[in-house]
Amino acid sequence: MREDGPLRGEQQEKTPSIGKKSSRGPVAGASLRGLDGAGQGRQQRGRVLLPPEDLRAVLAPVDLVRARLERPAARRLVEAAARSELTRVEGFAGRTDAPQVLADRLARRLSEQLGTGGPINDPVGWLLGRGLPQRQQCGDARCDDRVLLDSGRDCPRCEDRQVDRSAQRSAVAAALEAAMPRATEAERRAEVDRQLHERVTAQAWARELEWEQVRAGKGAAAQARAEAAAAQVAAPAEPVAPVVVPAPRPAAVTVLVVDAWAGSSSSRT
Repeated sequence: MREDGPLRGEQQEKTPSIGKKSSRGPVAGASLRGLDGAGQGRQQRGRVLLPPEDLRAVLAPVDLVRARLERPAARRLVEAAARSELTRVEGFAGRTDAPQVLADRLARRLSEQLGTGGPINDPVGWLLGRGLPQRQQCGDARCDDRVLLDSGRDCPRCEDRQVDRSAQRSAVAAALEAAMPRATEAERRAEVDRQLHERVTAQAWARELEWEQVRAGKGAAAQARAEAAAAQVAAPAEPVAPVVVPAPRPAAVTVLVVDAWAGSSSSRT
């Protein structure tokens, strides 16, 4: 190649830019996205379709993860799960705000994964199992990662649980400090963590048992109502006695007979 540029007929090799920030760029080993000349996406070797129009804003934070879904069946599976979760979020946040709420969830989960969990080896499994589903941290149906879906505020129930756990930790640490005076700080910390884990696990099982009893009670009540309704429909109707209406008295005939008798008596007199 000449220093002043390539010769006629030669193609200049393009060097990818590194310093530019892009939320939709390719990753190493991932497929690239492209559109054909008519503006409609089509699957080609080394290319990936754009997400459907209704999911582009939702899936934008995990664009690089989705770019690794090379099979159409995998993309359709993820898109179906995203639509299902979007419908669920709409029930709390409304149709206008739901796409952004779900996109924020995906961005938060991806940041957590890259920060503590390492690389994503199974894009489909991660999206379906960790990225998209709601993570309800307490009994509030609106809770998602300790944030309320309808308002975006911190979940008050989770805050109460956090305060309760802090109080439990302080109490356990004080008790262990008195019971293990010669233990090192690391040993006491490990024992505190172990006892707190046992307490939290026991409380979780107790709550699950309570909810199971509530669900069983509701199910039994619903079954009883259904059986009562079915028995009422199947039972034969009781016969109704006929109503007998008495015949009217012949008042006019009686008067005529009396009048005729009176007239004959007067004529004989």
